[in-house]
Amino acid sequence: MNCQVIFISERDVKDLLTLQDAIHLTERAYAELNASQSVIFPAVREEIREHRGIFGIKSSYLKTKKYIGLKAGGFWLGNAVKGKMNHQSTMMLFDAESGEPLCALSANYLTAVRTAAAGVVAAKRLARKDSKIVGIIGTGAQARSQLEGLIASFSVEKVLLYGKSEGKAEQMAKEIIEKKGYSAAICPSPRELAGQSDIIVTTTPSYTPVLHTSWVKDGTHINAMGSDTRGKRELLIDRKPDKMVCDLWVQSAAMGEFQHGIAHEELYAEIGEIVNNKKKGRENEREITLFDSTGLSVQDLEAASFVYESLKSKINSINELQEV
Repeated sequence: MNCQVIFISERDVKDLLTLQDAIHLTERAYAELNASQSVIFPAVREEIREHRGIFGIKSSYLKTKKYIGLKAGGFWLGNAVKGKMNHQSTMMLFDAESGEPLCALSANYLTAVRTAAAGVVAAKRLARKDSKIVGIIGTGAQARSQLEGLIASFSVEKVLLYGKSEGKAEQMAKEIIEKKGYSAAICPSPRELAGQSDIIVTTTPSYTPVLHTSWVKDGTHINAMGSDTRGKRELLIDRKPDKMVCDLWVQSAAMGEFQHGIAHEELYAEIGEIVNNKKKGRENEREITLFDSTGLSVQDLEAASFVYESLKSKINSINELQEV
């Protein structure tokens, strides 16, 4: 094998991939998938019960860039007490023409930022433009990433938080107030949070509903980001939203929120249809809208190929300078 495989560290990925990059790349990933310019292969997602883990493999093929990508990793519930991240992921990038490996990437940050970008892409099209109050259910790393994306995209005035751990919720509220300068409050229940929020984001690993859609007010948008495994469930859809949208129906029906009794006919659209203007997003101020994100391998692949090409360009520039 004559190819040289590059390893790209977590630090390098952070240096090369911004949230704004990820938003642009995620929009492109959704658009290209809808236009059949990329292919998603079946996802593997299994429990590792002995170690309180969930392990998954997601892979895809970008026809336009001629890359194949594979991400392996998942969620280990006990990692936090060991001083490690609960989410652990590694990405491999291959040349689609030859099958040769091109690079391996540490993909924890990549996963977090592309998931945050997915929430932004959906909210920009489905939430009210004047949304000012964001409610976050969950207090982990993804809760923070989702909030970061929404703050960058909406004129947020107040953040409402609910978490099972009051201490973690208090810490997150303190961060929002002191580091970001926003008003933040902890709600005693998800129901109270839901009744006040313009945009609600669920970011939990729950297997029992934490949010009932009947609790939300007219005009609310919900980003359901946590369900990505068989049996997981963050929502009880006891009031059908006016528009139910997902990233990919086959995944949402198998491992997302729509595995729990939602028929294909009830789906309004996959998000790529809205990005490509085949279907409309929000059409009035009273609509209740829902986006279910299971996380797509094409999001990972778009981001990984961007990082790889950016690093190659940087290395080539350094080599050219050294030769002068």
